[in-house]
Amino acid sequence: MNRHQGSVWAPLWIMLTVFVLGGVSVVVMRMESLTSSGKRFALDVSRQTEVAESLLQYTEVTPIGLPTMEAHALAVSPDGTLIVCGERKVWVLDTNGNVLKTITPQEKPRCVAVAGSDHPHAGRFYVGCMTSIEVFSADGESIGSWAVDAKYPLLTAISLTRENVYVADAGNQTVMVFDLDGVRMGEMGGGYVVPSGYFDLAAEDNGLVHVVNPGARRVETYTAGGARESVWGQAGSAMNNFFGCCNPVHIAMLPGGRFVTSEKGIPRIKVYDDSGKLQSVVAGSEQLLRRESRGDEAVMSGDVFDIAVDGEGRVLVLDPTADQIRVFIHTREKGD
Repeated sequence: MNRHQGSVWAPLWIMLTVFVLGGVSVVVMRMESLTSSGKRFALDVSRQTEVAESLLQYTEVTPIGLPTMEAHALAVSPDGTLIVCGERKVWVLDTNGNVLKTITPQEKPRCVAVAGSDHPHAGRFYVGCMTSIEVFSADGESIGSWAVDAKYPLLTAISLTRENVYVADAGNQTVMVFDLDGVRMGEMGGGYVVPSGYFDLAAEDNGLVHVVNPGARRVETYTAGGARESVWGQAGSAMNNFFGCCNPVHIAMLPGGRFVTSEKGIPRIKVYDDSGKLQSVVAGSEQLLRRESRGDEAVMSGDVFDIAVDGEGRVLVLDPTADQIRVFIHTREKGD
């Protein structure tokens, strides 16, 4: 998590907070100058934060503590081992959060992916860094490094099939395709709109690659040959849509080709079926956001929540403000 202090020379500053008052979520925007007491504006966003009871089908269970206060990326190995990227290090953790290995990559780690149980290199993990992809064995031993030949790359996501490694580059708004030896084969898709540093993708064993087009607020599916097969998702304030400028920020896959998505701004984690129809909500803003005390206001401040799915189908949520991996299990169907 990055915290930026505003300049003392700025004549105006704007603070945006979200709080719950009497059960209604409200965004409060306060604008103040150096010489005036400022004004307050309130915007009711209750429709975006409220979740219908029938959609809340997941229950949060005991979280997994993290050894760092700077975690920002998460992946799960076939045996349940957790791989977590921090500001400078990568931690390999057991299912209880105990540190099995600490790795210091040559460059700052930004994203990570693990080869699945059916992969030729099961358990091998790939760490996207500033200008390279570092490869490690399932035991955390360095195997090699692949240079990324791109101008101002910003690697934000990695995912694998049995034949290829797919890397999202937000800096160049492209998806790079590598073979398993690190040879760059080309690019996948195009026309991605990436207004921020969040650009995710998820590949399946069947060869399909799902790429988030965040500025368009949709998910695009491509075949192994690079043909676009389907598109779903749209901008909007309803729960089944994606709210804000550029969402979802993270995506993961459940069994049966279902999607788990994570949004920023007004954080919410949702499940969609393989055609993009909303099925349920894992956690809404009320569950995800950290509450603080600020006078008589109950202020909630949120971060971006990375997500993963383990072998039991549990949704794992990386919470950088709580320094935990929060665990959600599916407990009921709609209408139960």
